[in-house]
Amino acid sequence: MSNREARMSGDRMSQAWDWLSTYPIQPHPELGRDGVVCPYMVKAIRRRYVTMTEFDASEGDQAFMALARKLRDGVLERAGELGSDRLYLVGMAVPYGLPDAELKAMVARVHAALKPEFVARGLMIGDFWPEHETIGLHNDDFRPFTSPIPLLGMRHITPADLPFFVKHEPVPAERLRLLGNFRRLFDGRLNAYWSERLLEAELTAEQELSLSRAAA
Repeated sequence: MSNREARMSGDRMSQAWDWLSTYPIQPHPELGRDGVVCPYMVKAIRRRYVTMTEFDASEGDQAFMALARKLRDGVLERAGELGSDRLYLVGMAVPYGLPDAELKAMVARVHAALKPEFVARGLMIGDFWPEHETIGLHNDDFRPFTSPIPLLGMRHITPADLPFFVKHEPVPAERLRLLGNFRRLFDGRLNAYWSERLLEAELTAEQELSLSRAAA
């Protein structure tokens, strides 16, 4: 790595850490509920469960996916040592070396490609970039995935993540697949509230899928 590349990487890592250690662990006036933006990040940072890795984006999508899988495997391996604390393990990939528009496009592609396999392994995978378009769960005017630079993050799925699979997946067939993975992950371990929400989500997705097929 050249001195210029090292400075570029270091600057990006600093920006990512400054954002991660402030924005998600504080309340936000547009959040739409009480509490901080991401409750899991509070303990993740306090207990030093965050692994942040830089990535030279000039290496391309396949290399980025390989890095993301390596981060995932590290999270899953460490999870076995932590018991219930595994929920607070976070992996974050910080790309650099290309214009932000290209980094954003790369993060979006890699996120879309890896999401099904990560969910099947029990992990959320999230894409973040400036002026992210995805709306909040509790307020459509809130943009929870907005960050100062493009990033790719991951953590374990919890029952409270169910709404992400409902509100943020518009395609009924894909939503059903994700909900099926969710049901498998928490088989026999959901309380009555989340069991009912999951069943409602599955029925709604099935109805939407039937309607779309009938209209085709």
